[in-house]
Order: sequence, then C-alpha cells, then structure tokens
Amino acid sequence: MRAIGYLSLPVDHPTRYDLDGRPATPAASQQLPSLVEQNANFLAYCQQHGFEPTATFLDAATSHGRERAGLTQLLRHLNEEARGFTFVVTQSFANLGHDATQAVRTVLQLRARGVQLVSLSDGPIDESSLIDLWRVHSDPDTDADRRRERLQERARLGQAIGRPPYGYKVGGDGRYELEEQEATVVRRIFNLCLHDGLGIRRIAQRLNEEGYQTRRGRNWSMVTIRDLLRNPVYIGRYDKLGVSVPGNHEAIVSEPDFEAVAQQMAQRRTATGVSHPSDFLLAGLVWCGEDQTRMIGVTRRQQWRKASGETAAATYRYYQSEARTNQSVGAYHTRRADELEAEVLAHIRGERQGGESAVLNIGKDETALAAETAVAVSTAEARLRAIDRKLAQLLEDAAAGDPPPSALHEAGADIIAEWESASADLAAIKSRAQAQDREADRRRRRDQRLQRIREEWETLNFPQQRDLIEQLVDRVIVFDHSVTTQLKA
Repeated sequence: MRAIGYLSLPVDHPTRYDLDGRPATPAASQQLPSLVEQNANFLAYCQQHGFEPTATFLDAATSHGRERAGLTQLLRHLNEEARGFTFVVTQSFANLGHDATQAVRTVLQLRARGVQLVSLSDGPIDESSLIDLWRVHSDPDTDADRRRERLQERARLGQAIGRPPYGYKVGGDGRYELEEQEATVVRRIFNLCLHDGLGIRRIAQRLNEEGYQTRRGRNWSMVTIRDLLRNPVYIGRYDKLGVSVPGNHEAIVSEPDFEAVAQQMAQRRTATGVSHPSDFLLAGLVWCGEDQTRMIGVTRRQQWRKASGETAAATYRYYQSEARTNQSVGAYHTRRADELEAEVLAHIRGERQGGESAVLNIGKDETALAAETAVAVSTAEARLRAIDRKLAQLLEDAAAGDPPPSALHEAGADIIAEWESASADLAAIKSRAQAQDREADRRRRRDQRLQRIREEWETLNFPQQRDLIEQLVDRVIVFDHSVTTQLKA
C-alpha cells in the first residue's frame, strides 16, 4: 500500500469556531512537533505498517488566510498521479487547517479523492471520528507575552539566547564560555585601541592586513569593530530583553580598560573625518564599475593655516569605495558628491546622456479595469465565506445527529465541490488581478516620480528627494571616466 505524508506547522493551531467566525472556548491544547520530527514520524509509521512512502508535501508557518501551497499540490497530485488505493498520513488533525472547520474541509476534500486519512496522534480519521475531533480540538497557548516571560527567565539565569557574540561559545550550562582563538582577537582589538591609540578604521585595516577574519570568514569593517568595542559582554555582563546580569561569565577585558576605550571613542567622535552616509542623496545606490564594490558617502572636514596666519576650514563630500572606507582594502576610487548627484539628476531628466530612457505615460486610465477586478475578487471571496458558513452549519447539524455523522461525507460532497470550484475561480481572478495591479502600479508610480523630479525637485526637502531617487534608481555605476544611471524596471 502506498502512503503520502502531509506535514504542516501552523502559527496558530485549530480551534472550534462558531457560525459567526468567533473562536469557541478551547477544550484541549496540543503542541505539534517540528516538520523534521513529523517527517521522521511519517517514515517510521510507514516502516512499521508496511506502507510504501511515495511523496511528502509540506506547509511551513501556516496561518489564517494564507494559502497552503503544499496542500494544493497534494490535492493536485491525488487528482493527476496518485491512482488506486492510497493513504494520506499526517501528524494530527491540527495539521489540516488553521481552524477546526477548515480542518474538516480538508478531510472531506481528501476523502472525496478516495484516499484514507490517518492521523498519527488521533488515529484513522473517518466520518465517525470527524465530529468528535471538530468538537475537541483547540489552540495551544500562543500568547507572545508568555513566550517573552520564558525568554526573560532564561536571561535572568544568564543563559544564552540566540547566537553568542564573537569571542564566546555556549557552554553546557547555557552560559557563555570563552572561545579562546576568538577571545585572543578581541583582546588584540582592545589593545590596538587603548594602548596603540588606533581608531576603528585603522584597527580594521590592521586586522585585514594581518589576515584576521570575522567568524563568517569576512574582512573586518569599521562597524564590526565599533560594535565590538562597545559591547559590555566582554567585561562579563549579560544584557538581554531588559535584563542585566553582571559577572555572568568570564570577562575578556577588564572593566577599567573597557571604560577607557569608551571614553577614547567618545573623544574621537568630536574629531574631524566624520562620515554621515544617510545625508547623501545616492546612499546605497552607487557602485564602482572598476572593482564592482559599493561606494558610500563620506564627509571630510579639514583645517589649515594660511600664509597670513589665519585658520581656514573646508568640508568635502564624496562617494568612495566601501571596501576602501570601512576595511582599508582595494583601490582608491572616489567621486565628488555634488558632481555625481547633479549628473544622475541630469540623466533622469533626460538632459544628459548616460542614463536609461525615462518616458512619461501620465494619464493612462486604468480605474475601470481595477474596479471591475475588485468587484470580482470581493464577490468570489463572499461566495467562499458563504460556503464555509454552509459547512459550519452542516457540522453543527451533524453534531446534533441530523444528518448522522456517518453520512457527513455524502452530505458534504456537494459543499466541497462547490468550495473547490469557487476557490479555483478566486485563484484565477487574483492571479489576473495581481498581474494587472503590478504593471499598472509600476507604471503609475514611476511616472509620478519622474514628473516630480522634473517639475518639483527644487521645492522638495531632502527626505522627499531621497525617497524619489531611491524609488526610481536601481543603481549608479561609476567608472573612472563615465557614469551610468540604471532606472528600476
């Protein structure tokens, strides 16, 4: 005999819903195993009972209103390929729907295709057991506050939550333990800052030149060094979820050294050479065509003394290779910020060659098509809700004995056929609507932004200008002697 596995892991588990769609009082709770455990249980069941496992379908993180692609594929497979006597094995009735009525609908859909359904937790699911399952299944506790309380309790015990920071690993008691090779690098970073007087840029450069890499095998960057030097975990303090536990684990640096480094970094923040990438119009969009790395905005302030004895100062803004800026590696490619931003604007406006063609199509009326599609979707969704209410009423009647539970499959056959037909119609309408919406919205928004740049640019504040550029431009590629502006499709 052949068996097909269906695995799912709902965000919320089934409960009984009344005819108005309100959750009824839960009667029991159930925690589903992970998808890996469900699959292992399915294979063990097949081996124990002599089944031949032929396929497995799964849905992860299912929730109310979200399409179950795995279930849809399973039903299609049963229609097109799985001929003859077949069992569908699932972990629990709870796998089959977000709420209990939806789970019953899934059972009836599977039974309509001639398969036998087995729940590893509930046993064979047939008409006689279906109503009882519908009655008793309920949601487990999914209260986010309770989950947070459990995590905070771990934090109060100083036990690791998530990935340990560089320099540490998780020990057998759940607390941080030294990872000696990484801890040596941490000590070197603090020493380079405190005793050698290096800033975060020079520290990153030194580590990269000496061949040190991060835990992920990458070059050290200014941001990584800065965050490491600021992290109190290295003086043995554990901070998580608003809980602070001093002396929780072995320190890598002393507290006086940590405070001295913090003071030194604070003093450096008032010095020249400060970078503010967020103040740059093209931040995140500029790439160096010569070495294929991103370019970031950098601000440099310089002071000098004139021959007359007076002090002069100037501020320079430019885009520079990120690898050169943050890691002090790679070639030195740079472009003045005001010149590059003016050139990109000229490309978008069509005033200078180097940009892609940006043609306006303002005025194309798609309102009627959108309204027609919206009505069709609303009508199809209302039809599905009406069918679900009809199924819920049938379940209420069967629970009361009329029709008897043994006749539920036959009584629900027409309802299931009607639901599948309506569901297929809705899927087709939504598919067409999504394609129409994507294309219409893309053209409309793109044209509106182009028009604003061409007609209103000087009246906009910086955040508005930045938003327009970010929405229109895919990337700006800077070569030594040319610039190319690529617009989004």
